[in-house]
Amino acid sequence: MVMENKLRADQFEQINFPGGIFYRATHKRFSALRGLAVQRLKLEPGATREPHSHPNAEQLDYCISGTARVGIVGPEGHRQLLDLNPGDISFVPRGYVHWIENVGQDTLNFLVVLSHEQPETIELSETLIGVPKETLASTLSLPEGLLDQLPQQTVTIGGGSKL
Repeated sequence: MVMENKLRADQFEQINFPGGIFYRATHKRFSALRGLAVQRLKLEPGATREPHSHPNAEQLDYCISGTARVGIVGPEGHRQLLDLNPGDISFVPRGYVHWIENVGQDTLNFLVVLSHEQPETIELSETLIGVPKETLASTLSLPEGLLDQLPQQTVTIGGGSKL
């Protein structure tokens, strides 16, 4: 069997969301990818790639165009907000919660390389949906009624056109 060493842009998995487009290439779609996966984000001004983590992969980010803010939260109070311009890169350690915001006035194009051919992703919205409301209310000292406003489905990319 001959390994295909090219994946055309129109062959990426494409997921459209209000506020942006998420493109994915993993080993399932592109067998040449071994030990890594590639993603591209196109975010409209004000849009955010939802906070999430990858329990099995580190992440290297490259800002192609636009202006991004990458947020990273890790153990022991680790917290960073990184502003990226075209050509800048950032690194997210395995398992750290992170997100990408378009903080500019133009469309953000962002390349993401993950250190696993089939990266696992845990979205913040999935976590909030999965934990019973009474547990969240008790843990966060919030009224349960407030939690009724949380999304009932995965968000992935939210916002847009806020500027």
